[in-house]
Amino acid sequence: MTQQPAFNSDAAIQALRAVLAAIIAAAFIGLVVLLAAVLTAAAFVVAGLAVLGAGAYWVYRKVRGRRKTDSSVLVARRGPHGWTVDGTSAPRS
Repeated sequence: MTQQPAFNSDAAIQALRAVLAAIIAAAFIGLVVLLAAVLTAAAFVVAGLAVLGAGAYWVYRKVRGRRKTDSSVLVARRGPHGWTVDGTSAPRS
């Protein structure tokens, strides 16, 4: 009758390798999920900053208005001899 050992060292090593492989796989999957979450959060931050910047620019344009210099529009100013639109203070004759 042959004796069979109660503890098989090859089976224990294989079980240890399987456990370590499972731990490494779980850590890798966790790292990928964490990286995806961080990149998604960063994208949300960038998009939020872009929206805030666009809103601030829109408010700035609304408050400041458009300042186009149009030389075809005459602006009447009061001079020493009455109202003038040509920029001179001499009266027309």
